Parts: sequence; C-alpha cells; structure tokens
Amino acid sequence: MWLALRFPNWALDFRGAAAEQPTLVVETTAQRQHVVAASQTALEHGVRRGMGLADARIRSPAVVVHDRSRAGETAALARLAGWAWRYSSQIHCAVADPNIQDARLIFEIGASLRLFGGRQRLLKAIRDDLKVLGYRYRAGLGETPQAALAFSRARRRVSDLAELPLASLSLDPTTRATLEASGFRRAGELLALPPAALARRFGPELLAFLEQLAGRRPHGLALFERPERYQTHHELFGAVENVQGLIFVLHRVFTELAIFLRGADSAIQTLRLSLVHEHRATTEITLRLSAPSRDARHLERVACERLERITLTAPVLEIGLLSDRLRPAEHAQGALWQQNDRSAGAPWPVVLDRLRARLGHEGVVWLDSPADHRPEYASTERDSEPRPHQAANGNGDTLPRPMWLIDPPEPISAQALGNMNWLSGPERIESGWWDQGQRRDYYRALDARGRLLWLFRDLNSGDASSRYFLHGLFG
Repeated sequence: MWLALRFPNWALDFRGAAAEQPTLVVETTAQRQHVVAASQTALEHGVRRGMGLADARIRSPAVVVHDRSRAGETAALARLAGWAWRYSSQIHCAVADPNIQDARLIFEIGASLRLFGGRQRLLKAIRDDLKVLGYRYRAGLGETPQAALAFSRARRRVSDLAELPLASLSLDPTTRATLEASGFRRAGELLALPPAALARRFGPELLAFLEQLAGRRPHGLALFERPERYQTHHELFGAVENVQGLIFVLHRVFTELAIFLRGADSAIQTLRLSLVHEHRATTEITLRLSAPSRDARHLERVACERLERITLTAPVLEIGLLSDRLRPAEHAQGALWQQNDRSAGAPWPVVLDRLRARLGHEGVVWLDSPADHRPEYASTERDSEPRPHQAANGNGDTLPRPMWLIDPPEPISAQALGNMNWLSGPERIESGWWDQGQRRDYYRALDARGRLLWLFRDLNSGDASSRYFLHGLFG
C-alpha cells in the first residue's frame, strides 16, 4: 500500500508564510506572470492558480508577491522526504513538472501498519506531523505509487481504480488530449483494451504507464536516498535585519531539522549555520554539541546563545545548514553521563552546550587527572570529557588535597613555621625523575590566623631557610 501526498501550494507553503497575510508566488512563462501558489487569505479574495498577476492584484490589492524558487522547493521537499523515513524506507519525491503541476511525496506504508497499530493510527500520526509544519496537501492511497497519486488528484472521492478520470492520471498534455478526443474518459476504459492494440494506437509509453498504474510492472520511480549529512538552505520571504527576527525564523528551521532527524532516526553533533547576505560575505557560525542530539529546542537555544554574541553585518536573505555525518540516534541515556551516578533527569549535555555557546567553546573545559603524582600536574584541561580513571588503591579513598594551589609555591619564614599547629604529615611525594624530579614531604598545618595550609619541605633544596613552602589553602 502506498500513500501519496500532493502539495498544490508547495511553492508558497515551503516558506512558512503567515496564514493571515495575502501572499502569492508567481512564475513568468512566455513573458506572462501567473500565479502558481496563493495563501488561504488570497484564495478567499478570489485569487486562483493560473491567474495573471494583474488580475490577482485587482482581487487582492494588498497582496505580497514573491517569485518562484524551484531550488528552494526542491531543498524543502528533500527535508520532508527525510521526515517520511519515520514511516517508510521506500520514498519518492518530486517537484512540479509539465505532467504534474504539484510537488508530491509518495511512500510505501503497508510494511509499517503493524508498527503503528493499524492504518488509521499511522495516518493520524502523519496528519499530526504535517499540521505542525503547516503544509496544505491532498492525500491518496493505492496499491501502486501511480495509483495513490491518481487518487490524490481526483476531484471527487473515488475508490475504484477503473473509475479514475483521465485528468487525475499523470499523463502528458498531448496524450491526454488525444485520448479525450478519442472518447476515453476513465482509466478503466483504457485498462480494458488489449495491451497490443493500446500500444499500437497510442504508443508504448502509455501502455507502460497503465501497467505501472495497475501493478503489472515495477513502478520505475527513483527512490529517495538518505544523505550522509544534513545539508539544506532556507530562502527567507524578506530580508531579516536584526538578530531577534532571525531567532524567530530559526524556530521553524530547527523544527524541520529535528523532524528530518527523527524520521531518519539520526542525530548530529556539529552544525554549521550560514547566514547569506546581499553584497556581503556570508556569516558562518559553527555549533558544536557535547553529545549527538536531534532535539529542536536544544539546537535552537544553542544557536540563539551564539547569535546574541554577534552583530549582523547586513540583512540576511538565506539560511544554510550543513551538519557533520548523521549518526544513529541513542534512544537511552549514554554511559557518558551515567558513570558518576548523576540524576537521570539532569540535562548535563544541554547545560554544557549552552555554556559553551555563551562563553565560547574554549571558555568551558574539562579537568583530567593524568598519571602524575606531582600536585602541579595533578590536573590538565581538555576540550572533551576525559575517560574515567580507576582509583589507585581500589576503594576510591584519597588523601586530602586543597582546592586552591599556589603557583608558584611561596617560601615560609622560620618565624611563621614556629607558630604552626601541625596536624598531619609527612606525606612523601617523589616523582618526575624524567622532568626535573621532585622529592617533597607534605604537611597539613594551621597558621596563627586559623587557616588550614598545605606545606611541603623540599628535600632537594640545599638551603635550610627555604626548605618549607606554602603550596595550597584548604577551604
């Protein structure tokens, strides 16, 4: 079973126009501008597809007019095809052509009926998704892709393939006119003819189409292949001059990205956002996440944090997106955040990404504990989470260490040493023979002001007056 979704106003709807604003998309052919798509408000004013622009302006004087962008239509339809991966692995998509004036998305759903609990539940899930996106469409079900598309084009409800009118079939205008002139009105009249006679009279192309329509030969349609990366562009209705306006536009951009990723059961970790200006260099913003994600709102928040730190050099006309390689989505929380017994609800990757977006990627780092006992080298900075280290003594117990290390260590006078209240020590640390090795005895002591200090005696020093140093303060 195949489902065909036909989008009569795709040239307009893919842009996400406001429903209350009368808006048209026009195309110029033979030096004549005619309407190819209209908003609901414009339709209520009497504007119709195929109407000349001058007539459309008479019916709706305040109408906003945009030129057609076939490249934009193609990019948006590819995004929608990615969404359909949620329901099918056999997907065909195509924009308007001379034989079919509408963009269409056709996919096989028979194999997914049990997964979604039956046909009605599956169709409801599809309707709910398309409602979120705001697309106007007509749907048709059939045993073949050609039949499903024909049912979606029928002006009245038809349940039998033989009852389909010729106007609903995907035939070129010349062939349709020839058939109508010969007295044919319905598909069943053609299907009843002997194949050899049909091919001899009207050509092999018509016979091939009818056999595909009836399922007597393979459908022959090119199927959509999931890309390795998410790469697309969004043409804006008008120039966006400030960051706040751009943030409003990005809400839909990231919603479509998330729907694509959900359909493809994928996630991304790096996304390059390109802001295309007129007569100015493109502004490039790279979003790096701490973990793969397909959460629209998370991606949107990270992008907004970055945008609030920049100044637009010129109005934005177009937004481009390019991700790293799509990777399988993780449906359970990864071990990356479970190893420290943190709350399952704590959104650590989300917090980390927003901090990096606000402070810069280099402004937020991880602390790692390398295999070096010298306090100066007990931690290093990394831009990614280090692997967990196993405790050396097996039970996780560690000796007390101050949070504040003094660099470089400060020598302590003999008078100050005399006023110390020694609490513990010595703890011998001897390491780094390969790099100006250290031999030290460490102590914890209270000074005259009640501060808890971490002191060491330098066993490599030959000067007795400078053997003791202050190396840290406990909280």
